[in-house]
Formats: sequence, structure tokens, C-alpha cells
Amino acid sequence: MQEGYYEIDLTGTFTYANKIVSRIAELPTEEIIGVNFRDYTTGHTAKRIFNIFNSVFMTGIPQRVEYEIILRNGTTKVIENSISLLKDTAGQTVGFCGLVTEITKRKRLEEQLRENRERFEALFENANELIITTDENGYIKRLNKKVEEISGYSRKELIGKSILLIAHPDDRDLYIEFWKEILAGKTPRFELRAMASQGETEYLLASGSVVKKGGRILEIQYNAQVISDLKNAQHTIEDLKNHLNSIIESSPNMIICLERNGTVQMANPITGRIFQRSVSSLIGNSISSLSTQMSGFDKVIQEVQLNRTPQFLHEQTLSDISNQIFDVSIYPLMNPEHGGVVFTAVDITEKKHMEIQLIHAQKMETIGELAGGVAHDFNNILTGISGNLSMLKYTSDRGKQATYIETLEKITDRARDLIQQMLVFTKRNEGKPRNISIQHVLREVLDMVSKSIPKNISISIPDIDEKHSVYMDQTQLTQVLLNLIVNAKDAIDNDQNGHISLEVQTISVGNEIKRQYLLGSTGRYIRIDVVDNGCGMSTEIISKIFDPFFSTKQKGANKGTGLGLSITYNIVKNAGGSIQVQSEEGKGSRFSILLPISKTRDSIKPACDADIRNAAAPKVRVLLVDDEDMLRDIGKEMLEFMGHEVDTAPDGHACLEKLSTDTRGFDLIILDMIMPGLDGYHTLHEMQRIGIDTKVIVSSGFSFEHEKNDILKNPLIVAQLNKPFNMDELSAVLTEVLS
Repeated sequence: MQEGYYEIDLTGTFTYANKIVSRIAELPTEEIIGVNFRDYTTGHTAKRIFNIFNSVFMTGIPQRVEYEIILRNGTTKVIENSISLLKDTAGQTVGFCGLVTEITKRKRLEEQLRENRERFEALFENANELIITTDENGYIKRLNKKVEEISGYSRKELIGKSILLIAHPDDRDLYIEFWKEILAGKTPRFELRAMASQGETEYLLASGSVVKKGGRILEIQYNAQVISDLKNAQHTIEDLKNHLNSIIESSPNMIICLERNGTVQMANPITGRIFQRSVSSLIGNSISSLSTQMSGFDKVIQEVQLNRTPQFLHEQTLSDISNQIFDVSIYPLMNPEHGGVVFTAVDITEKKHMEIQLIHAQKMETIGELAGGVAHDFNNILTGISGNLSMLKYTSDRGKQATYIETLEKITDRARDLIQQMLVFTKRNEGKPRNISIQHVLREVLDMVSKSIPKNISISIPDIDEKHSVYMDQTQLTQVLLNLIVNAKDAIDNDQNGHISLEVQTISVGNEIKRQYLLGSTGRYIRIDVVDNGCGMSTEIISKIFDPFFSTKQKGANKGTGLGLSITYNIVKNAGGSIQVQSEEGKGSRFSILLPISKTRDSIKPACDADIRNAAAPKVRVLLVDDEDMLRDIGKEMLEFMGHEVDTAPDGHACLEKLSTDTRGFDLIILDMIMPGLDGYHTLHEMQRIGIDTKVIVSSGFSFEHEKNDILKNPLIVAQLNKPFNMDELSAVLTEVLS
């Protein structure tokens, strides 16, 4: 037999199977005998098979059934099984027999056909274009949803009707011509108009083809895309093109469209006037041919086309015959395949001249404001120095002398702080950052302001239990808080019951607060709020308060320079923090400062005279080089007080001479960077040239950012010492170098 034949008993256990069954089961015949039907199917399938076999047993009527079997290797097959009763010679039912055929491939093909049919129907029904099939006479057989959607007719209304039902009356002949070309075996593409049920007109781009079988036409298929929007867009583009040409023609700015190779495709009249040539003579020529200056844009134009990124060039000259100044913009054209750029130029000649005049006027105003403000503060400082020196000269009381000396130290610190304040604003001095205690700074600020705040204003600073520190210059943080408190005092002025309060808290900064305060990182921060109940500020003033030289103070002796809040802003930002302000006219202001909390703390031990004398051990021989006699004298005294042997030189030439002639040599040089004759920078280079390797501490009244870029890379330099410096700072630098 070519089919599988089997016999099973009434329990469903195999009693016989031929070779075809063995081949289907992929088992030897002897291993099939004794296997029950439940062993090679799932539980659900076994139940279904049992019911069918039971029906055959009860009725005696043969049945056919398809089901899936599971082989021993885990794979599955689909079989078709015909079931009949098996009787003995006495006519008693003893089991079942039947024929079995593997139909796995057939079932898979049927499933694929079903899936393909469903997929085709889905594509047909949900296509984004109109699809209609008709018989050879143009009567509609099928259509998809898009046809119903566009035409407004239901499927029921269109099936069996002529396709001319949806044709625009003026296009009926065009439809017939389209139909004839399809019947002739062509694949035409026509622009047709369709009339919807409600009278709306839609533009279609239609194509069609004939489906034949054995030379007989089965159906004609029509496909159409709705192009109404495209047709409307074409009209709009035409209008825009005319409008755009009008704008370009009348634009006061130079506009040139360039092809990929840099030749001029279009130019407006102003372009011709700039280069004193007719527009027609520019078309087709290279942009480099317009002028020598324009040839310099070749590389930029290539970069714009390559990177698809616009380029903006400020203050350019374009013509050999004109001194006009332009801001140039070069944009890539939208289509990267065709390339090309748009070159535009805006004449800023008049604006540039006005800007130069304005900058000059602002410089003169700034010089006047700075001179007045700084001179006023320095006069106060000099008065304090002069008075204390006079009292120190005429008193013999040791206690009072010590007091005058202590006051002089504080006054000089104040003078140094004033200069540092100016240098911070000009970015000539970044301060000396270290871990400082917020609690300590606030106590210091309270001591300073308590003596200068008028009686009509109360001030409160909270106790801080947590000893948090921030990494920044202590003088700068003190200056920030003093600036804000002084501004609060001025805002209150003579109003009674004035109040200034400082609020301090630690906060955890997440991404939201980071974005709100424009901070550089998340983490733990100290927030310090300076709050007053003064006059407040308008929104317009708030937007300008951090601008340099902006001041709301009245003209006169007490007018500020407008540097305070600008300096405050720079200090806080340089420390990795942020400052913001909230204010309302008549209700006061709140300045909020956020500073990142340091993860480590410095242990700071105050220096005493004994420390200074012993700090610089071992004792060394120092050459102090400075062009200021006063600084050489006091520097020598401080170094000798520390126990060092000191010689001095007034400039770089004298320094080199002593280094070359002194037979004992020097262990260390303290070298001023700014001197007449031969400055520190060239002295260092000359030392290297002649082979002197004595170590150098460089000293300057500025931070070292203004020096030449390679200055601090010089191998002779071992440390930096900013002026002004006192005994403690000089001792600390020497201790670090000599240890």
C-alpha cells in the first residue's frame, strides 16, 4: 500500500502498523506496537481524537479527521486519518483500523495561501490610494475603502455601476480615452478629475492595467492617487515664487544663489550695485571672479556644502572698490543632491561706525566712574594709614602702639581686598581658593557690618550648627556677602524698622534645581539668602543688576560704580555656584546664593612668630629681585627675620650679573615679573640660555594668567607669589618650596 495502514484495540493502542506508518512516525514498526494514541498528541488533541473514535464506535460510520502528532524528537506533523471499525470473524468489534496520510506540507501551503489572501485583502482594503476593478466594459466589480472615503459613495452604491459615475462631467471623454489605452495593452498615466457625491472635485493621478487569463479579460484594475493638495501646492508655489522674486529683487541686502561648483545662479540688483556690474554679467561666473575678497570665501562655501551647516562671518569687506563692511551668512540649499548655497550680506558700515563711537563714550564714562569710586575708597584707606602712623609716631604707650599696628594691618588688608575686587572683575586675579567654613565667614561678616549699619536697620544672621565648608577664596565670599548687605542697606535707606536677614540652609540639588539655577552639577549645596524689606526693584531693573557699571544709586558723592553685583556674580559663578534674585517694588528683595559643599575640610592653624621663624628651615641664601626699592627693603627684612641670608637686585640685568659673579651662589630667587629693562620673563629665558639652574619663585601684582602662555612651563619655576603678600604668606610659600 502507498498509504499508511494501522490497527488499534479499543483502548487506542497500536496492534499493527505498516511501513508507511513507520515512516510517518519515524519509528521502527516494532516500537510502534503497544503505543497508545495519548502518547503522541497533546492532552487537548487526545480528547478530541477520543470523541471521534467513540463516535465511530457508537455509530459504526467511518470518519476522517486531521490532527497534529508529536514525534519523539519533539517535532510535529499533521496527518489525515480515516477511521473504521475493526471486527473479528464473529462480527464483534475488537478495535479500529484506518488509513493515515501525512499532510504537513499541504497544511502549511494552505496556511500560507490563507495568510497571503488575508495580506492581499488588507493591502487592497487599506491602501492609501484608490483601487477599483471593473469588467471589460467598465462596470465596477470591487473597490477599497479609499474610494468610499474620497467619492462619498458607499460600496453598495458603486458595485455594478459604470466607473463614469465618479468622473467629472468635463473629463468623461478623458476617462474613455484612458480606458481605451488600457484595453490596447498600454499602461497609461492620466491626470483625471473625480466628482464626489456631494459635488466636490478631487484631482487624481491614475494608472491602469488589464488582468487576463488565456487571452480573456478577467478584469481591469485602476489605481489612483489623490493629488488635490499637490495641485493646490503647485499654484501656491507659483504664487510664492513670484512673491519671493519680488522680495529678493527689492531686498536691501546682497543675495546670491550659488551652484555646487560656486558659479552664480541668481543675484539681486543690490549685488550688482556693490560690485558695480550688471546682474546678467554675474550669472554663470564664479563667485571668485567678483573680487579678490570674495575668492576668500571659496573654502567656507565648500565646508557649508559638505557639513550642511550654515556659517556666519562678522565684519567682512567684499569689494575692492568699496570700504563697506558686511555681516555675511552662507546657508546650504535644502536639496543636498544638487548642492549649492545662498550667500547673503548685510551692510553694517554705519552700525560699525556708531558702535566705535559708543564704545569710546562708554570707555570715557567707565574711566570716570572707576576713578571716582576707587579714589574715594583709597582716600579713606590712606587717611586711616596716615592717622594711625601719626599716632604710632607720637605715642610711647606699648599697648596703644600694638593697637595702631593691628589697625594698620587691617587697613592694608582692606586696600589689598579693594584691588583684588577690581582684579576679579577684570579677571586678572582668581583669588586663593581653599576650604573655608561658612560659619566662620558669616561671623566675620557680622563683625564687619555691625559697626556700619545705621541704627534704623536691624540685621540677623542665624547660628549654623552644621560646620559645612565651601571651596573658594575667603576674601571673595566675604566680599559677596558684604556687597549684598550694603545693597540691602542702601535699599532700606532712612526707612524706619528696616531689617536685613541672612538665611542659611543645606539643600540637595537634583536635575530640576540644577536647570533652574543654571548649576554645573548636582549634589549638596549651601544656600544663603540675603533678605531685606527695602524699596525693592522693578522687573526692568532686575534684568540689568548684574551688568557691569549698572547702578540705581543717585548721582553724587554716594553714587556706586556699578561693579558690586557684577563682581558678586563672577565670584559665585567661578566657585561653581549660582545667584538669583526675587524682588517686588515696595516689598524688598531676596538674593539667593547656591555654593557646592566641599567634600573635605582644611585644618587651619594660625601662625605665630615662632612658627614664622622656624617654618623656613633649613636656612637658605635668597636673591630678591624687584624694581621697587620699598619692596626690596621690606622683603629683605621679612626674609632675614625668618633666618635667611638675603641679597637684592633692582632688575633682570643686575640679577644675571650677581648670578654670574657671586662665587657662593644662591639657593633660591624671588623674581618680580614686571620690571623695566629686563623683565622676569626674559630673565628666566636668559638664565636657561647661560645654564643657570637656580630655582625661582615668580612674583607679580597680577595673577599669572596675563603672562605669556609658556611662562609657567619653565622648569626653573617652583612656586608663584602674588602681590601684595604678608609675612604669613611669604613664609607659607618658602616652607612649601624648601620642604
